[in-house]
Amino acid sequence: MKKQEIVKILKDIKQIELFDNPNYARIVSILRRGELTIKEIHKLFNKDYEDRKTLTSIYRYMETLLENDLVFVSKEELMKGHLIERYYSRTALIFLFEDEKFDEDAIIATSELLQQLYNLDTERTEEFRKFFRELVRDVNKSSADFFETYGKDIFGLEKKYGFDAVKHAAKQIHQLMYYRENSEKIEKILEIVEG
Repeated sequence: MKKQEIVKILKDIKQIELFDNPNYARIVSILRRGELTIKEIHKLFNKDYEDRKTLTSIYRYMETLLENDLVFVSKEELMKGHLIERYYSRTALIFLFEDEKFDEDAIIATSELLQQLYNLDTERTEEFRKFFRELVRDVNKSSADFFETYGKDIFGLEKKYGFDAVKHAAKQIHQLMYYRENSEKIEKILEIVEG
């Protein structure tokens, strides 16, 4: 059987777009609890949720998630009458997105904001964009390495503080560690914006 990874970097636009759909995102989120059957997922999906779905709909969503390698069958149990009960898990504890269009939009928006705040000329704005593109790629790679190294420790706190709080805390710690180890990056940004 397949084993769950700690971190999975999603580059395929089809996979990334599934997270924009609240039904798929909700199922992936529910599976943070661990191995679950379709019936268990269905029950949790409809609990305190206005847009209730049928069991058939949940099966269809799961098929799409399986095809896109976001979930997998982690266990099968033989039930009465030769029926097989399947348990599903996420393919990774955490999914990171590598979306070049989003990164480029964020880079342009950041550079335009800095241009306004620091009255940057066109040449310095373009210098910042070029540097920031490299920085974003480097930080994304470092983030994957960080979660791979510390993922089990990070998610050990999930039950106590919740997934969102732990994810944001880990992001902040990663950034502090990254810039401490790469202080020249901050110096370069200041050099560009301050002239």
